[in-house]
Amino acid sequence: MPEAMAQVKQDLGRDAVILHTRRFKKGGILGFFGREMVEVMAALDSPAAPSIEKKQWISPAANTIEDTKITAMQLEMSNMRKMMEQMLCQFPQDSKSTSPLMDVLLKNDIEPVIAESLIKGIPAGKNGAAGDPGMIRKLLVDRIVQCLQGIDGIDISPSGCKTVALIGPTGVGKTTTIAKLAANFALKEGYKVALITADTYRIAAVEQLKIYGDIIGVPLEIVYSPDELRTALYRHGDKHLVLIDTAGRSPSNREQLTELQELLAVDPYIETHLVLSTTTKYRDAFEIVNKFSVCSPHKFLFTKVDEASNLGTVLNLLYHFPTTLSYMTTGQSVPDDIELVNSTKLANMILRDYHE
Repeated sequence: MPEAMAQVKQDLGRDAVILHTRRFKKGGILGFFGREMVEVMAALDSPAAPSIEKKQWISPAANTIEDTKITAMQLEMSNMRKMMEQMLCQFPQDSKSTSPLMDVLLKNDIEPVIAESLIKGIPAGKNGAAGDPGMIRKLLVDRIVQCLQGIDGIDISPSGCKTVALIGPTGVGKTTTIAKLAANFALKEGYKVALITADTYRIAAVEQLKIYGDIIGVPLEIVYSPDELRTALYRHGDKHLVLIDTAGRSPSNREQLTELQELLAVDPYIETHLVLSTTTKYRDAFEIVNKFSVCSPHKFLFTKVDEASNLGTVLNLLYHFPTTLSYMTTGQSVPDDIELVNSTKLANMILRDYHE
């Protein structure tokens, strides 16, 4: 299949449309011992003419290239496509059918069904809410805040050891966030803290956390397996808080997620925070949360709030995956740029472009 697809790309380019694929055997005796073949039929809608150039590729015997005429079905599909494009072009680009409130929410990538529920019953015009634009904004802020009520940070009990693991994909800032949490709990609140890193895939991550540990004055252990993690947790049972930095995992890699599950399974009391970047596109963030749900995260932790052009992803994810929120980070500074999620602050950031 890769060979056939490469030929399609070479002959027709990246805009080719795959119409049909099939596998069959060629040669052999009575269907046995035949060579497996892959057939790909692709088409390219040519802008210069209403016809479609269609070719057929068969791999590995790729020397069978046959030019065919356009079929009635393909012509009908092409005509339907043009009709739809014409219909879409008829809609005015500056349509005023949506309210300013709806425009702001949709601009923040908030799903339409969520946006509609948020503005239901709120006057959107300038004369609404007794002519007070500030009242309109306050009503919407209050409704967004209601969607962000489940907030809970790391709660350390007077006795016993609290164990928290940060999980998530690569590049979301888990290591820096771990350092911020360690500094706040150790330096500002005076708790005995230990760091454990299972991120042995990136040498830089280990070195970075080691430097932070030395500055903060907390021990750091490196573990390579669930058994080593179990031993390390036992060794630091006298601490108030143990923070575990895990390796970034691809949500599409089942093997890596299975390894993460096995690592977290060493202690059923490990509190897991799924770290998500607010700069991630909503569709990608949805996929991340969906795949990492196999690890049963207890809370969501959002990073790079200061870098996000919109924050609607937070509301969308909570709508589909009701989960407690913990912290949000607003910069790279350690230990300052981290705080418990502030629902009012987030709501106002979502509405920062709203001006009546």
